[in-house]
Amino acid sequence: NGQIGSGTKELVLAFTWLRQQNVRVVNVSLAGPYNPLLETVVSVLAGDGMVNVAAVGNEGPDAAPRYPAAFEPVIAVTAIDADQKIFQRAIQGGHVDYAAPGVDVFIQSGQESGRYVSGTSFAAPFVTALIAADTSKSFENNAEAVRSFLNQNAFDLGEAGPDTIYGQGLVRAPEVCLAKQTNNTDGDPS
Repeated sequence: NGQIGSGTKELVLAFTWLRQQNVRVVNVSLAGPYNPLLETVVSVLAGDGMVNVAAVGNEGPDAAPRYPAAFEPVIAVTAIDADQKIFQRAIQGGHVDYAAPGVDVFIQSGQESGRYVSGTSFAAPFVTALIAADTSKSFENNAEAVRSFLNQNAFDLGEAGPDTIYGQGLVRAPEVCLAKQTNNTDGDPS
């Protein structure tokens, strides 16, 4: 059908390689059915300090949870548009942790000038980058501590408090990051 995909074997090999490289924050922009082997691998790696961020999937609001996003230690990300409205095809449920931009995101595509894309797979990297950019490492490579770190600056969307559509809400950079950007005069992006 022309689509690029991965099976459990490829994911396990990729996670194994990432662990060997001492990668601590991993973005998984794919979603699939439940798999007990994948659950075991994700749980073991989380116990070792690997933080996984995953897209919730694009099968629609009534679809069953997809994995690895729905595994307990994984930080599950949904997509919103520029008006902070949920991506119409995003899966919803109690496993959704956060929302990030994922509708009409401009990406560079090869030699072309670029194109606009939509989906939860494009939202997850925003959260992954925010976690990886925290130089204080205040979360110590633990998914619950990362959630606490992200909750400090999440902007609540939808119903008050956590919900099944937006989770804790829109992830945002900490104030200190914004202050550095505003006060920076030497061209340093930090």
